[in-house]
Amino acid sequence: MPVDPARILEDLSPFYRRKEFPVLLNQYETWSESRPLEGCRIIDASPVFRNTCAKYAALLAAGADLTAAVSPVMPHDPETVALLGRYGIPVAEAERTEGPYDVVMDCAGALSHVLSRYGYVELTRSGAQRYAGCPQPVWMVDAGRIKQIETCLGTGESFFRALEALGAESGPGRTLVVIGCGKVGRGIVLHALSRGLNVTVADVEEKPLPAPSASFIHAADGKALSNAVKQAFCAVTATGRRHALSGVIDPAVTRSSGVLLANMGVEDEWGPEIPKERLLNGGRPLNFILPDPTRMCYIDPPLALHNRGAVELAAGRARPGIFPPPPEIEEAFLSLIRSRGSVPREMLDWIS
Repeated sequence: MPVDPARILEDLSPFYRRKEFPVLLNQYETWSESRPLEGCRIIDASPVFRNTCAKYAALLAAGADLTAAVSPVMPHDPETVALLGRYGIPVAEAERTEGPYDVVMDCAGALSHVLSRYGYVELTRSGAQRYAGCPQPVWMVDAGRIKQIETCLGTGESFFRALEALGAESGPGRTLVVIGCGKVGRGIVLHALSRGLNVTVADVEEKPLPAPSASFIHAADGKALSNAVKQAFCAVTATGRRHALSGVIDPAVTRSSGVLLANMGVEDEWGPEIPKERLLNGGRPLNFILPDPTRMCYIDPPLALHNRGAVELAAGRARPGIFPPPPEIEEAFLSLIRSRGSVPREMLDWIS
């Protein structure tokens, strides 16, 4: 039997203040009374790290019969995986899992092959293609505003925290190349500009830049992109596409220069021409070298929205096919963050 979820929160108390996870804490407190997932068999493929345990506590408080899944798609912390065993939470290998489960809570499509009674809750945009044409409900967390708190604000912050953990100097006046200006890339740009860095953005389509001081080049212009990377202290990919730079960037530039090369996508975006040893963290998402790849205050809202999707599906309040979280649920989360959370209000203004 799983441990009392109150024990999990007690174990997390030395690491996180309550104001750092107001939405998950609210779920824990509310669901302890209402038990909306009583007896519901759930498998959850969220990346397993210390702060993910707050997510599990809320699901257990709701009455879920919970299994955590690990997969080669997303990194995980072995110490936290071992801790789940002590909590009585089974851990399964995603690729070997068949089900059926009542609700499948997925990340990057790692569990898209698993049979589900009520449907699927997908955490990331990269998993969306795995569910194209799915006849069952697919609650897409990434399609809402809340996910930007993690992908824009949190991932941007954790990229620089990871550079600092490696001893990399990222002070004012240095030049950073950000390849891809979606949610993750935009967050990196915003945090870079707030640190006084010079920023060059590369994308396949010209988008409004977060600030007029940032410069833009077309990502398909291999010569211009290679030259920009050569002159930067660091270049980071955030396109969301595997091997996005294969055949675009000149490998000789990355071999000969001292520029740091990083990736913040789920899969390696630099391509096979660039040796893995040349890439920070071997081409895996750089922030996953950290004990908390995303700080609790930024990961709290999307993990809670992932949880809420399971409740909505189990209650039959979902429609077939891929759909975004209802705006009223997201607004309720944002209200909790503003009133009880620790994310600065001015940073919340960065998300659209």
